[in-house]
Amino acid sequence: MARAAMPAAGYRRPDRVDPSGLRVSVIGTDGTELGPFDFAAAPAHGQVRTELIAAFVAATGPDGRWRSASSMGQAHSTTLTFLRSLDRLGIDITSMAQFGPEAWWTWRADRESSNRWPGQINIMRVLLKGVPEVGPLTRRALAQRTHKPRSRMYGSYSVAEFEAIRRRAAELVRIAEARISANVAALQEHRRGQGGPEPTVRIGDRALTRGALLEQLQTEGRLTFGSDARTVTRDVAALLGTGDLHPTYALYPTRPELLSVMVLLVCDRGYNLSTLQSLEVPDRASPAGVDADDAPVFVAHLDKPRRGHRRYFTNSFAGAHAHTLQRALTLTEPARACLAGLGHPTSRLLIAGTSHGATDHPTRIFVTDGYTRGGSVRRWEQVAALTTDQGEVLRLHFNRLRLSEQVINRKSSQNTDTVSEDVYRRPDALTAHLLQDVILDGQADAVAHAEQTLRMRYTSHLPDLQLPPSTAQEVADGILDTAVGACLDFTHSPFTADGHACTASFLLCLACPNAVATPAHLPRLLLLADALDNLASVNPVRFDRLYREHRQRLEHLLTTRATEPDRASARRATTDTDRTTIERLLRRDLDA
Repeated sequence: MARAAMPAAGYRRPDRVDPSGLRVSVIGTDGTELGPFDFAAAPAHGQVRTELIAAFVAATGPDGRWRSASSMGQAHSTTLTFLRSLDRLGIDITSMAQFGPEAWWTWRADRESSNRWPGQINIMRVLLKGVPEVGPLTRRALAQRTHKPRSRMYGSYSVAEFEAIRRRAAELVRIAEARISANVAALQEHRRGQGGPEPTVRIGDRALTRGALLEQLQTEGRLTFGSDARTVTRDVAALLGTGDLHPTYALYPTRPELLSVMVLLVCDRGYNLSTLQSLEVPDRASPAGVDADDAPVFVAHLDKPRRGHRRYFTNSFAGAHAHTLQRALTLTEPARACLAGLGHPTSRLLIAGTSHGATDHPTRIFVTDGYTRGGSVRRWEQVAALTTDQGEVLRLHFNRLRLSEQVINRKSSQNTDTVSEDVYRRPDALTAHLLQDVILDGQADAVAHAEQTLRMRYTSHLPDLQLPPSTAQEVADGILDTAVGACLDFTHSPFTADGHACTASFLLCLACPNAVATPAHLPRLLLLADALDNLASVNPVRFDRLYREHRQRLEHLLTTRATEPDRASARRATTDTDRTTIERLLRRDLDA
């Protein structure tokens, strides 16, 4: 094994900040340079900008909080937004030492008024905590976290919409795979010198064959046509089979085609955009005794920086999910080969080509991040041409697609079961729709159980209760009466130790299976309902804490068991003794 070369004497790590102090570069975990992140466009505010840049450098360093290119990009744009907003919000400071809690709350309130999602606020909390000049009172204000809203502005796609997106994405991937595979095969034949005479296209004074064009495209990443480019482009596209697409895409996928791969991965595994962007070429494995070409198995190595020390993990892909990865590899392998030849090797799985240089990549040829920028999502929607269940244009929203995957597949994806259930599935309306039969059955069982176990029974015809004759007679004669009903078993209460006299409040008779009420008890039950309603109007907090459950049980008894004529007759039969008894009950004068 070759020994790693050590730095020469006097080696010094290159500065991450340029001489102006306003442009920051970052070396990513894969050794590639990220950025530069330019802060020159934001106002200085004395030393404020300089202090924030220093904190940004620390937060994006080897021991910093932000590791992915997307996180760094969001932090950079949020910092610019922060600096630009200070004048507008009347925050007049020349150093972060002057940035007090009131200024923080002002800026935070401004962000919350324009965006209910707390992303920018949480980014600035992290950054400002790394600014040494920020005072202790402000740090206490920064310690208060901002949580994501429980309710989203969007719900999941319907099952039909979700499946339509999945099917259309798979179709677009197959079309792209067929085009690129055909051209890769033609390039290999050209390199082997196989095949007969090929048709040519004249570019300037040269007549180039399909194989020669593909060789140039694979080597240089682009094709140059010189004068009369429009006609030549059309002829080359016809020769390379790209149709309406630019000839560049003979070997490389378009952004919308790469988005189709991402859609399939979200539908299969629920990946978010940051995880998708970090995907690298997976390891290929094969089950014992099975031909790997017929049943590919892949192990993908993933990175989710927010997980901290658990940020790196693996997923296995087999079956239909493995075929998705196989197609992704087929689509992007020519791009990786070209990048290696150009001196920019990469292990990224997702790479798109571009025909017009609209990319941040050093080659100005390939797209290796920010896949959803530049209107690519809208172009995908135009190509996909899908409609909602209501016949409107079906918009592609990756967060919504990820939510739908968890709701429809009823499992966690890249999160814990608790988070998936509480944050994603339970609040979504589609969950209730998909599980409505289970929910209704459960509610019916719960009601039946409550009716059998946690309720006072009511009857206007004692034989219906099938009590022993002696007990039924004692109920009819009032011998077993309590404050609000009759007790059939005073020494076997569910609220007191078995065999001992019941010491529970008489309000709990409403929840006791030993309790029975007849029309003779209705006057006191109605007076009790009135008294509880009066308590609710006088002291709602105390009522909610002490009496709401009792009132709900009583309401259920009165409205479902006693008829309206029964209740009207009972109100006319109330006596002063009944009123006194209910008053003493609520004062707890009757408690044991």
